[in-house]
Parts: sequence; C-alpha cells; structure tokens
Amino acid sequence: MKEPWVTVLVTVRNSKDTIEKCVKSLLNLNYKNYKIFVTDAFSTDGTYETLEKLRKKYPRKILLERIEGNIAKAHNYMIKKVKTPFIAMTDADCVVDKNWLKNLISGFTSSDIIAAAGYCSTPKEVNYLQRLIGLELEHRFKNFPEFISRAPTMNLCVRTKYAKKVKFDERLEVAQETDWGYRLTKLGKMRYVPKAKVYHYHRATLKKYFIQQFKYGKYMPLIYLKKHKGRITGDHISTLSIFFQLFFFDLMLAFFILSIFFRILLLPSILLLVFVILLFFSEIFNITKNPREIITLFFIYFLRVIAWTIGITFGLPKIFEACLSD
Repeated sequence: MKEPWVTVLVTVRNSKDTIEKCVKSLLNLNYKNYKIFVTDAFSTDGTYETLEKLRKKYPRKILLERIEGNIAKAHNYMIKKVKTPFIAMTDADCVVDKNWLKNLISGFTSSDIIAAAGYCSTPKEVNYLQRLIGLELEHRFKNFPEFISRAPTMNLCVRTKYAKKVKFDERLEVAQETDWGYRLTKLGKMRYVPKAKVYHYHRATLKKYFIQQFKYGKYMPLIYLKKHKGRITGDHISTLSIFFQLFFFDLMLAFFILSIFFRILLLPSILLLVFVILLFFSEIFNITKNPREIITLFFIYFLRVIAWTIGITFGLPKIFEACLSD
C-alpha cells in the first residue's frame, strides 16, 4: 500500500513531562505524508508553551489549537476538521516507534478493514511501579487476536470517512475510546498490528493510579450496564479474568457487610476472599515468576479492584442521568 496522507491526533492537558517527547517522536516518523494536529485543553503547567515552541519550529508539520472540554470533545472537534483519508491517534504520555505509522497503515489490506491498532509497551526510563503496571498491560496485548472490537486511542488508526460517522460520547470523561471502538467496529473490521508500537508512560504514583482506576470504575455502569450490555463479561482488553476478579470481590464485600446483620454470611465472604486472591495469583503467575514482582502486582490488583468498586458506586447514578438525557 502506498503512503496515503494521515493526520495524527493528540489531545493534551497538563502533560509537560511527556508532551515534548511525544511530539518529537511523531516528528521523527519514518513516513512521508502526514501532519500532526494537537489540541490543548488550556493546560496550566507549561504544556501549551512547550507546544507553541515546537509549532513555531515546525509550522508546516504541526497544527495547534486550544479546546475547552474533555478528550471526547477534543477528538470530535479534530475529526470534524480532518480532510486526509486516514486519522491516527496517540496520547500525550506516549512515545511512538519511528515505524509506527507505516506499520499501522500496512494493516489496511482490504476495504472492509476500517481501523488498525498496535502494541503498547513501556519506556525503559520509568520507575518500578510504572514498569509493573506496564508489564501487566503488555501481557494482555500479547494475547490479542488478529481482529479486535476496540483499542485505546494511544495507538489507533482509522479511515477518516468512518471516524466521521461515529462521534465520541462527550459524557464520558474516561473510557470514551471503549464506547467509540465498540460502535466503530459495527461498521467494519479493526485489525491488530503488533509491530506498530508505542511506549506509554503509566501513572508514576499509587495515588495517581488509584484516581485513574477510580475514574474507569465510575463510567463502567454507563458503558457496560446501559450502552454495551453484551460486553459486560469482558473482551480482549478487559478479560474474563478481570471481570471475575471484580464480580467476586464485590460479592465478597456485599456478603461481609451483610454479615454484620446475618452472621451466617461471614464464612461465604471469607471463602470468596480466598477465591479472589487465587484469581489474582493465577493471573500474576502467568505474567512473572519474580517474587518481588508477584507481591507488587498482587497489591496493584487489590488496589485496582477497590478503586473500581468505589468508582462503580459513584457511577451508578449516571445510568439514570443518561436515561433522562436520551
């Protein structure tokens, strides 16, 4: 396939530590016909000033605008303006491989393939927590099938005419890519191209990781209980194992709370906790055999499922809000 024109979309807010690395990696792509479109959501940490310097240095390559609102709104705005036949997306906390775009485009081998997605790895210069978060995520990416139902916007390329047909849901502050991917792949196939790599800087502290996972949990009810009920038990990214971890943890928690009033439920809650722990370890042992990493991942899994549970509690009212607005 010849090199068609591609517009690479990047949305950003307060990512001063990574945005320059991201844009410079895009400027270094082994691909001729592309441009970079960045929207900044009025950053306050110097991100926009960094982008302005890059835009002035590469005015023919970089388009920069400021957009108020969330990622979904920014993507809708950019997609509406794009005129190239393909759109590629990455995140402000990612660095792309120099052959990233060429490899993504190579996935479009037939007209029924409307999107292509690639592999997400972790940069070498990260802390221990980031490396472990990346290790778990990479384990899932290594098991993707050839054709998938969705992909994160950190590593995605779409035929523009199809991207324009499916708007991002601007009610979603996070996981908007999950909903968008499910609706997009109703129009055609999305191919997984593992050699198309990006390197993602994961959350650097437990606090930031917990907040991220809490936000994911907050929008789970709207996505999986209202918009895409058939996807609740998982897919290639949110696997069946992850669904069981959350389901049995929440069931254990419910039984434990009820055991205050009904003592007979205390034993089932303890057995469910043991089962959740076994689920954690059964997956962790497939990822690593290093004792220190096993213990750290176990803690991360527990933190994650707690964050999701709290998030879901706060997110349930959003179903009723959505019903009223629809």
